[in-house]
Amino acid sequence: MELEFDFNGKQSLWQGLIVAAVILTLIGFAAIGARVTPLAADGSPKLMSWQDWRLLQAERSYHAELEVLQDDVLQLSAMLEERTNPVAAQILVERIIQHTKSGDAALAKAREMLLSAALNVRDWATGTLDRDTAVKSVEDTLGLLQQ
Repeated sequence: MELEFDFNGKQSLWQGLIVAAVILTLIGFAAIGARVTPLAADGSPKLMSWQDWRLLQAERSYHAELEVLQDDVLQLSAMLEERTNPVAAQILVERIIQHTKSGDAALAKAREMLLSAALNVRDWATGTLDRDTAVKSVEDTLGLLQQ
């Protein structure tokens, strides 16, 4: 492959800019690749197999769902510290119901406990359940999600 550069005119300026852009792009890809390439036990770069990629995707999905569930339980905890507000509690419970409909099988128990805690907080906010029961269910859920 041969590249010819004519340094006499506008065309050479465009050719030079294109070459510079290609070089900068390759340097950028190399920098990104160095940061995200997995390493083997001996520290050498490792080519990811399909199983490795699926495992990485599953871990990311698990951690993303766990973060959502943790945020939900913290919102429930904050609601218990405020004055009772049945409308706000119902809105939060509806959002938590959507978050707990499906997800990673490893978090099934956590989703179940979070939904129960949300319903208890809603019942406390409407006056049909004592605060201590709602607090206990939120604390239990928070303990499970922070392990």
